[in-house]
Amino acid sequence: MTAVASRAEKKSNFLAGFLLLPRAKREALSAVYAYCRLIDDIVDQPEQPRDEARRRLDFWRGETLRLYQGTPTHAVSRDLLKPVAAYKIPQDAFLEMIRGCAMDLDGARYETVADLESYMRGVASSVGIMCIHIFGWTHTPKDRMYEFATTFGYAFQMTNIIRDVGADLELGRVYLPLSDIRDAGYCVDRLIRRDHGPAFDRLMAIQYQRAKGYYARARSLVDARDRPNLLPAEVMAHIYEGLLDEVKKREFRVLFHQTSLPGYRKLALAFKAWLYCHGL
Repeated sequence: MTAVASRAEKKSNFLAGFLLLPRAKREALSAVYAYCRLIDDIVDQPEQPRDEARRRLDFWRGETLRLYQGTPTHAVSRDLLKPVAAYKIPQDAFLEMIRGCAMDLDGARYETVADLESYMRGVASSVGIMCIHIFGWTHTPKDRMYEFATTFGYAFQMTNIIRDVGADLELGRVYLPLSDIRDAGYCVDRLIRRDHGPAFDRLMAIQYQRAKGYYARARSLVDARDRPNLLPAEVMAHIYEGLLDEVKKREFRVLFHQTSLPGYRKLALAFKAWLYCHGL
């Protein structure tokens, strides 16, 4: 996925919106997070042979099937038994998470935005689908709610990709669409050399505008009456979009640095999300 170096911050961003939820939902989200973290860790260990990583992912495909048969064998999947039953989290979301993470083992590069979105559906939108089942909704049609979760997943992952360009190069990974790289007058060799010039700025501006579009599109899909239930998602979205804007403010200095937000900024953005979800 994106760089290992920022795991602690990503965990805090993931959990920031969930602190005010009822205990049962917090525990369900913690169980989902543990599963996703475990799958992510399998593919984010550069020293591990790829065949071993694929074997471990195969185990988790089978373990996910066992989870839905009520016979899991691993502590992480056993912790998911109650949340899966209580919130009707679909099996496909867990398998999609594995599919997306497996793409990192192939060293794939993404020719088009559509190719990248396939990856992002796996590693990010799948998590969104899991989460909305825990949050719950009433008024938004299911297909629009799934599109909301999918599109917010794109927005979060695109933000990570933008912020982590340099860190991902350390893992030999390039997530930026090759068609965008060419359109900006840039090339992968210059990216690997960490050449930050006008062409790189053009490339990153394309990614920034795409991410902003994902945030706007996702919000347009939800019935306003469901927004209070979706406050955790909006807290996370406000923090990630704030991070995205900070990266742009710092002129996309991402080849050697990873931008982060201080705690007070995150708190302010969380409060802004609360106001938004309550129509204030």
